[in-house]
Order: sequence, then structure tokens, then C-alpha cells
Amino acid sequence: MYFLAIIILISYTLGSLNASLVMSKIKDLDIRKKGSGNAGATNAIRIFGLQYGLLVFFFDAFKAFLAAFLTMRILEGMTSSLIFSHEIYLYFSAISCVLGHCYPVWFSFKGGKGAATGLGSMIYIEPMLVIPSLIIFLIVLAITRYVSFSTITAFLALSVASIFFNRDFIDYIFLSFTFTLFLIILYTHKVNISAIVDKTEHRISFKNE
Repeated sequence: MYFLAIIILISYTLGSLNASLVMSKIKDLDIRKKGSGNAGATNAIRIFGLQYGLLVFFFDAFKAFLAAFLTMRILEGMTSSLIFSHEIYLYFSAISCVLGHCYPVWFSFKGGKGAATGLGSMIYIEPMLVIPSLIIFLIVLAITRYVSFSTITAFLALSVASIFFNRDFIDYIFLSFTFTLFLIILYTHKVNISAIVDKTEHRISFKNE
């Protein structure tokens, strides 16, 4: 349990390093009071521009990848002292990092929605599952032009795909992890869901205006 507590603390702390909020401090404005009010990459693109928005996205994904990488480094050589398998510690790391992003201790627990951070975790844990999820994201985005709905659908697809990932058996622990990620993404996008229902949600444009 000692190692688990350390991993959760490190991962949550890394997750709390929200790139768009750091950029807000540098530019002396609060992104949470601009655009959609979300401290994530999509709103960063809208407020700061494409270049800065992409920087936010890659940083938020990288910090989760780094958290998973550090988790494995911590566990190296500790096999005899571990209560759980390495995968369990990775799952706790991923969830903690996403929660840190959504509820950052450095920014009054008001952060982003966790999509890029969840993606970064999955790139480290099971990158092959990221591919079909991204394809689903792009298809839904092309049809609906809702980034929020496309994101929710992609994480749902990720959870469903985890059922069929292993042909020999269903890894229910891994399935529980991916479904938990989906539930977090669903919850953090609840305002967007209401806006979609009310037809007030922002749609992206594929045309140059």
C-alpha cells in the first residue's frame, strides 16, 4: 500500500500541472472565464490560438504518459514487495493523473475535462486501443462537429474495445479501468451534454472563415 500511495500522490500532482491554466497565468487571464470556460486544449485553441492550444494538448497528454512511466520505474525491482500486479498500479496512476487534471490542487480544484490526459495514459498502457478510439473520434466529429460528443464517444469506444482486446478472455480489471475513464469523461462533460440537448453547444467549422 505504501507504493500505491506514492504512485497516486505523484500521478495526481503531475495531473494538477494544467498547461492551459499555467498559460493563463503567463498571459494574465483566466481561461476558465473565457470561451467555453474549460481549462483544456479545445478552449485553449479558441482563446490562445492553434499553436498554443496544441501545446496544451501535448503537455496534458505527456504528463499522463510521464506519470505511467515513473510508476513503472518506481515498481522496478519491487516485485516481492507488491500487493498488486504492475497493471493495477498503472491504472491507479492513470485515474489519479486524470483526476489531478480535472481537479488540480494548484488551481482551486477547477481544471479541465481529462480527455488529453486520459489519452496520454492509454498511449502508455495500451496504445493499440487508442487507434480505433481516435478513428471513432474523427468519424463522429466529421458527422456532428461536436468535439465534446466526439470525445465522449471515443472513450466509450475505448471501453467497448477493451472487451474484445484479448481473444482468450475478458480482462475485467482492465475493462473496469477503461469504463472508469469513460465515466470520468462523461461526468466532466455533463455541461456539454446539456448544451447539446439545448442545441447551444459550440460546433467546430471545417471551413476557413
